[in-house]
Amino acid sequence: MNIEYSKITLKSDYILDNYNFLGSTIRGVFGIGLKKIVCINPSKICEGCFAKDSCLYYDFFESDFAKFRLSIELGGKLNFDIFLFEEYALKAPYVISAIYKAFREIGVTKKRIKPEFMLYFNDELIYDNEFLSFENKSLIYEINDYKKDVIVFFKTPLRIKENNKFVRDKVKFETILRSINHRYSKLKNQPIEKLPFLPKYEIEFENYSFVELKRFSNRQKSAMKFGGLTGVMSIKNIDEQTYKYLKIGELIGVGKQVTFGLGKIELKE
Repeated sequence: MNIEYSKITLKSDYILDNYNFLGSTIRGVFGIGLKKIVCINPSKICEGCFAKDSCLYYDFFESDFAKFRLSIELGGKLNFDIFLFEEYALKAPYVISAIYKAFREIGVTKKRIKPEFMLYFNDELIYDNEFLSFENKSLIYEINDYKKDVIVFFKTPLRIKENNKFVRDKVKFETILRSINHRYSKLKNQPIEKLPFLPKYEIEFENYSFVELKRFSNRQKSAMKFGGLTGVMSIKNIDEQTYKYLKIGELIGVGKQVTFGLGKIELKE
């Protein structure tokens, strides 16, 4: 398993008070910035737009599946990563320009806060009060190690369904693997099929809390629930293929709304 990607990182010491989950805020202002950068339609209306088939904003914010992921931490500190996948990995200059416009020119929240920040591309500094030159290149994520005993930390709420209902107390391990398989297949433009292997593992212990979040949807003009599971799962004696799926999930995210920062997992031995 491998996947092509690039990573844009914003680092700031600024803390937004009373904003426990910044995913919706960051995604919203990033979207505004991106539309200002790439939109060539005078009406600014996406529905029926003549350019939608080649528009990065439409692909990221109006299509059924977006090939990017927002990675954040819970809390109010304004730090985040945006991962771009596969054919979008080389679209980084547009995303970097959109982030700059969003956080330096437009501002965050209704107060239009414009915090100091630095930007990194694939972990190399590219902006610190001025832009530095950089090579627009993608990376290939490959898994070359194998650990049979791991702990999976659910760092941001995992929003995932079982039997057509969002899980609120305990998630099946196979549900996580199926979600990773589904998202990986779509990123690779492959047919979505059942897990191509029978996973082997032992759950040692698990502990979850349901975190309820809310966001206001400008499109639907209403508040929307946005909660999911955080917690930890300790797994022993996993097979190598299962381990690879978990490592891919660590990069691409798990479950729904990963473009809002949900579904972030981290593995430790």
